[in-house]
Amino acid sequence: MWPKSIAALIGGCLVSVSLMLNLNYLLPLATDVKLLIGVLIGFPMWVAAMVYCYASEGGWHAWKRCGGIILVSASINGYYLVG
Repeated sequence: MWPKSIAALIGGCLVSVSLMLNLNYLLPLATDVKLLIGVLIGFPMWVAAMVYCYASEGGWHAWKRCGGIILVSASINGYYLVG
């Protein structure tokens, strides 16, 4: 249970931050509206990522689930950061 909890806390937070950064790059809104959306959606997204981790079979499987999402999201973030 502890390995899934650690994966859910750390990996879920990274997933949430990375996905919110994707939305920040993709939404054509003012900066203050993007920040408000990030505050309102960030925590529920973290909770959803934690539930996704807890639904896995073990700690390693939870890390693989989070790692796959983070890999895709971070590559999108890198594309927008460089370009």
